Amino acid sequence: MRKMLFLFLVITYTTQAQIVKEYKQTPLQQVLSELSESYDLIFSFSDDIVKNKIITVAIQDTPIDELLVILKSLTDLNFKKISDRQVIVSAPDNKVEVCGYLFDESTNEPLSFASISIESSKTGTIAADDGFFQLGMVSQDEMIQIEYVGYLDKRIKASDFKTGSCPRIPMFVTTTALEEVLIVEYLTTGIDKSIDGSFLVTNENLGILPGQSEPDILQSIQLIPGISSPSETVTGIQIRGGSPDQNLILWDDIKMYNTGHLFGMLSAFNPYIVQDAKIFKGGADPKYGDRVSGVIAISSDREVPEKFNGGVGINGTHADLFLKAPLGNKVGLIVSGRRSYTDLVETPTYDAFSEKVFQNTKIVDTAGPVDEEEDEEIEEDIGFNDFFFYDTSAKLIIAPSKKDKIMVSGIYTKNDLTFEIDNEEDLITDDLEISNEGASFSWVGSRSKRLDHELKAYYSKFDSDYLFTIREENILEEQSIRQNRVEDIGMDANITYHFDPKHLLTLGYQFSNNEVFYAITIDGEFENPVNETDLVKNTANTIYANYKLLPKNKGLIYLGVRASHYSVVNDFYIEPRVNIEYPIAKHLRLKATGELRFQPISQLIEFEDTQLRLNNDLWVHANNEEIPVVESTQFSGGFLFSNNDWNIELDGYYKNIEGLTSATNGFNAIATDLSTGESRVFGLDVLIKKRFKNFRTWLGYTFNDIEYTFPEIQANPFPGNNDITHNFQISNTLKVNDWEFSLGWLWRSGAPFTDADLVGEEIVFGSANALRLPAYHRMDVSAIYRFNFNTTGSWRGQLGASIQNLYRRQVPIAVSYQVDENPNTGDIELEVLRQESLGFTPNLIFRMYF
Repeated sequence: MRKMLFLFLVITYTTQAQIVKEYKQTPLQQVLSELSESYDLIFSFSDDIVKNKIITVAIQDTPIDELLVILKSLTDLNFKKISDRQVIVSAPDNKVEVCGYLFDESTNEPLSFASISIESSKTGTIAADDGFFQLGMVSQDEMIQIEYVGYLDKRIKASDFKTGSCPRIPMFVTTTALEEVLIVEYLTTGIDKSIDGSFLVTNENLGILPGQSEPDILQSIQLIPGISSPSETVTGIQIRGGSPDQNLILWDDIKMYNTGHLFGMLSAFNPYIVQDAKIFKGGADPKYGDRVSGVIAISSDREVPEKFNGGVGINGTHADLFLKAPLGNKVGLIVSGRRSYTDLVETPTYDAFSEKVFQNTKIVDTAGPVDEEEDEEIEEDIGFNDFFFYDTSAKLIIAPSKKDKIMVSGIYTKNDLTFEIDNEEDLITDDLEISNEGASFSWVGSRSKRLDHELKAYYSKFDSDYLFTIREENILEEQSIRQNRVEDIGMDANITYHFDPKHLLTLGYQFSNNEVFYAITIDGEFENPVNETDLVKNTANTIYANYKLLPKNKGLIYLGVRASHYSVVNDFYIEPRVNIEYPIAKHLRLKATGELRFQPISQLIEFEDTQLRLNNDLWVHANNEEIPVVESTQFSGGFLFSNNDWNIELDGYYKNIEGLTSATNGFNAIATDLSTGESRVFGLDVLIKKRFKNFRTWLGYTFNDIEYTFPEIQANPFPGNNDITHNFQISNTLKVNDWEFSLGWLWRSGAPFTDADLVGEEIVFGSANALRLPAYHRMDVSAIYRFNFNTTGSWRGQLGASIQNLYRRQVPIAVSYQVDENPNTGDIELEVLRQESLGFTPNLIFRMYF
């Protein structure tokens, strides 16, 4: 009898010791049922508590007490063993299971990829294809935030959910329903791809990028294939072979004519009040006009702040402050300001920027290295070099009802440079001031489920003043003056009618009155006398329409037209536009665009010699004589694949731009008179991106073949100044706890340039752009550490560091020529001006949020 009892105990122990189970995405109720038999236990629970809970767990001889701990961590439920055989399963105290199904209240269709988060911790999830989401067990005191582009945000208290019940939650369309994001994290967090083919850069979510220790919208978008800046500036952005002045750049619907600080090295927009930026490389909505290349529409915060908050920071060039304050439940105010301290302290960051900006100017020539014997004399000669910039903005947001929003916004930016040399004989001064101010009004609302409306107005003023003088014994000997002013006022009114959620028609009217003035005066012993002024006004009246079809398969068809009359040339211009994206498989989409666009205002480059030679671009209006209206015909087509954290996109394009002028495209001194021509662009943009948990890597490549035809300059076509044939970049980002790291490498072909020689006192040029500069490449790195000053996280801090051009390689990126007199021999010589690339540029930041 004893032997039989011993054998029974051994068999029982052996059976229990060999419990091996593996569950993958298995309902909790099924797991508990099987474990009840394996462990000879009774699990007591309510069906509502375990409903909709799915777990993955591996069990191998796991003791029961350890198993219960594992199950608690996986389910956020309490597992209490009240006897050797019975376990009570219950919900945590003061917690409730949060889950649900999101759907469009008008179409009843599920909404996938919506963002659902716990408001206090910002942790959350993304809705599945059927609209389902699950946050697990959440404290009943928490607020749940639901956000979906194109729909009104929704806040629900966790206590409104009931454990075991996943309710259907309706979402209501807003007037921006067509801003639906197609791909979240097209490159990295905060850079998404919208269904209309545009890119949406969301500043709050923007992850770290190579060489950027803090966000800069105009610098960040240069990581998108097809968008680059051969001059290494944020103001020199070229989109698919177009020049910078061919881009429409808006700040809160204000047309901006100057977008940079420190002569283009930094953008003029405070990134910490930017909500998002919408970028079109092609296929833009017909409401965007008057430019023939890309569209960059930047918007500051559009929501009334829920509580007072702000931030302050300092980096290697400037300091900034912003404040966001609610003025009641329906009114909010946002203010910001930035100012450089470069007129007080020169940091390594500023030294690197100024070395690039001021090279080939008298500032560098005089302030550069000198012999010790001459040092004292030079210091006596130099009076001062005073440069600073600042910008400020304010925005009032009024939400009188859930269906209406009124916004009033203002911005002011300024750059100021004064450089002076005072010696015993001469007083030499350079003085340059550039400002851009503007204001806008916007009223956006819905009168019904089918009718939305927008009413917008703006005012913008650009002012550039440059003065160079040489005085001998207080007598004016030489003087150069360059002034340029643009004053622009306009409005836009449109309505959108929803025939149903998939068929929409927008009709709109725009008016603008634009006045452009410029004056150039040059008078001196060694200068060609110039005295030229012009004041031109242009009134534009535009009507536009856009039909939008959104099939159930998440495709898109935009058919638009824009018709404008410009008084400056007294002519009508019709611009048809087509934008089609169509899914041919679950993860593969084909896309195509076609458009005709016109531009009545552009920038000429003034080449007469000035000492400073900075910001010598002049805004001018077209006329019926030497400056025509610029016309662009462009087509694009390609495919987009997105699945399993892979994004692969290939987009080919063709662009033909007519009405270009020789001065617009920078042919300095090849022809002294203005001549007209055209450019032809063939290009290909390629992106390959993969995400591995917290590591992201992407490769971008752009091929461009840009050919100019200017018969008065050269009989045969020749490469354009911006013909950068190959542009390759690889970027990587990594997030580890509170740290973010980024490393990127950029390589591109050298720019073309024209050879020249001196014959007598005249420059004789070779074939236009027949030579190439060396290939350009650099490596950028950055790191950010985020931390809290207190346990609640209401006071947060951020430290950042970045280096551009890590291995210090510099090459010429542009070449120009001028005739100058040798100060020693008096001979006339040809001076070659080589614009070198950016050197080793470190930057440090410290920020505090409250």
